[in-house]
Amino acid sequence: SMAPVAAPAATAGDIVVRTRGESWITVTAIDGSSLEKGLVPANSERRYAAAQVARLTIGNASAVDVENHGRNVDMGAFARANVARFTVSSDGSLVAAD
Repeated sequence: SMAPVAAPAATAGDIVVRTRGESWITVTAIDGSSLEKGLVPANSERRYAAAQVARLTIGNASAVDVENHGRNVDMGAFARANVARFTVSSDGSLVAAD
């Protein structure tokens, strides 16, 4: 059949960031190094292993969807002035950062 092929599912420990509009992202590793920093075009997808990420900052948060442990994250709970700031806890869950 000509059924569409589904995209590979995120593994349980992944943080998946999908942009609907241009956004900027800063991802800091647990050792303090930068995993990614810069503008991300609309309709992009980025995946990070939660075990490697300490902090995640997303600009233009209203145009971004985040998935953690296979579940959608309520961006409104993390965003102020359309910037979402997260820290990643030891169990890989996202926590609002100051």
